[in-house]
Amino acid sequence: MTTDLSARAIKNDLGTAVMGCRVRSYVTVSSTMDVARRMAEGGCAKGTLVVADTQTLGRGRFNRPWASSPGTNLTFSIVLRPSPELLRDMNMAATVALVRCIRDMTGLKPTVKWPNDVRIDGKKVCGVLIEGHLAARPQKGTSDSSYVIMGMGLNVNYDPTPVLDPPAEATSLARSLGYEVSRLDVLRGFLRTFDALYRTLDAGDSLYQEWRSCLDTLGQHVRVRQGDHIEEGMASDVDRNGDLILRKSDGSTIALNSGEVTSQL
Repeated sequence: MTTDLSARAIKNDLGTAVMGCRVRSYVTVSSTMDVARRMAEGGCAKGTLVVADTQTLGRGRFNRPWASSPGTNLTFSIVLRPSPELLRDMNMAATVALVRCIRDMTGLKPTVKWPNDVRIDGKKVCGVLIEGHLAARPQKGTSDSSYVIMGMGLNVNYDPTPVLDPPAEATSLARSLGYEVSRLDVLRGFLRTFDALYRTLDAGDSLYQEWRSCLDTLGQHVRVRQGDHIEEGMASDVDRNGDLILRKSDGSTIALNSGEVTSQL
């Protein structure tokens, strides 16, 4: 399915207040994260979107490469400038927006593997990468140079199983539905959903309970790798900051703010 991902097609009657206020669309880039970072450091507005048909050096969490064939998936990054109080909510907002968008547009029932892998039937369909720069509080009369970049790679019409290892851990919208999906429609739907949630956070509301209800990790015995360190236990809950509460075999609990989770049978 050929899809027009031009800035004009994306912005046409989009109707958002923040997301997609400015769009840079590319056929090929090294990484939308790299382009978005340069734009953020240059002072671009919050909501600036960088999208590419394909990336040559796309990456996910832990610097892993993100494979994507031309014309099949969505790879994009959004520049945000949230207040320090809202930083912890950015991951929740992005993953809840993805879950809502996929559910509403396809009828599928996505879930989230903590902290931000979106899955369908236990198989990864989208990854979220968050990077940023937090500057010291600006002096009066100067601008704040802080920014956060939300990078997303969503498998839309690409069959990832032949190239990913292990293949059973990945899927795409098309593979789950049995037919191809418009990448433009999915992207525009996500931008509208994310825009509404972002403005909800600005108004002081919380997404914690909805995000928590999306997690499929809770109640599982898991192994969490943080670099060379591994913790094991029952994923009993998540706190308001989004940290995973792990109950260890000795009954003690620890809160983890990051890590790679694998389930243990």
